[in-house]
Amino acid sequence: MTDPAPPVPRVGIPSATSPGRRAVRALAGAMGYVAFVVLLVVVVVDGSLHRTSRLGDVERQPASVNYEDGSTHYAGLVHTRSWVFGRHQSYELYTGRYPDLGYGHFVRLGFGLDDQRPVIADATWDEKGVRVTFTSGHEVFVPARHFVGGR
Repeated sequence: MTDPAPPVPRVGIPSATSPGRRAVRALAGAMGYVAFVVLLVVVVVDGSLHRTSRLGDVERQPASVNYEDGSTHYAGLVHTRSWVFGRHQSYELYTGRYPDLGYGHFVRLGFGLDDQRPVIADATWDEKGVRVTFTSGHEVFVPARHFVGGR
């Protein structure tokens, strides 16, 4: 009887358990982990950093209404989006003394989707504060103590 021939060694092709194949798998796993961490960081940073833009006209306090700080105050809408991807985050009503809507009191609005932005229909100012009415029928009242004095 004849014995079977010994297997022919495969030259240049590493086996499944060879150190070279294990190193390639470890490197691929590490690259996948690094890619996941980078993607996670980008998503977290995108959600925490934001950019704002002014929407529509800015409503100005009438001369007939005077507050204790003697300043003229403004009300307007601000659209907040994520910094990296520009995803819609919120609409905010601004009240304060700066017409550029940069520093003052902000009220986050619970209505208005990304494609259905709120529009100010009217702003009624008195010594107690400002009542802003939107074209959607929503109303928001901001007491004067929240925006008088540069807040």
